[in-house]
Amino acid sequence: MTIDKDSKKEDKQKISVVDRRHWAHEDEDSNGDSTSSDTSEERLPSYVEQLKKDAEDKDKRLQEYIAAYKDKNSENDEFRGRLQKENEIRLDQFKAILFARLLPILDNLKRAAQSASETKDIDSLEQGIDLVINQFSRELKDNGVETIPSIGEKFDPKSHEAFLTVDTEDTAQDQMVIEELEPGYRFKEKLIKAAKVKIAKLKK
Repeated sequence: MTIDKDSKKEDKQKISVVDRRHWAHEDEDSNGDSTSSDTSEERLPSYVEQLKKDAEDKDKRLQEYIAAYKDKNSENDEFRGRLQKENEIRLDQFKAILFARLLPILDNLKRAAQSASETKDIDSLEQGIDLVINQFSRELKDNGVETIPSIGEKFDPKSHEAFLTVDTEDTAQDQMVIEELEPGYRFKEKLIKAAKVKIAKLKK
């Protein structure tokens, strides 16, 4: 009876055995590394997928920016096109008004030339030409075109073109316009045509 009881006690006790063989531990280390490697491999696809998703999101935003930029440029092109067309229409309207004012002057000039041809009257021709000149000058003035003052004015390179020069001993006459060869014109303070003039230059 005593032997049976002792054997039962031995069965109940846990036996701890330590294997001191070096290759046994190497196997365990190898199994641990394998588990770590498996975990890394499980994480790798998830990381790559996240990078891929981020890249796709950035590409999508870039495409949206490009599309918005193209739309904006298209709107700007359409606006410039409309503006250019409107400017062309205004310019054509201005030309039509200008030509409507100039045509009567041309008609008067033709009548003067025809009258002089029929009558051989030089005085009549001169009167007709003077009439046309005055009519044309009025139209220019009414539309904002002004004649640039020249004779007796000091030479101004912004308005005058020195076509000829003459020497003078009078210091007061130095750089003064003494003759206008061709008139100059301004349109609303903007130079259209410089006046060709003769100026006096102090003799040295």
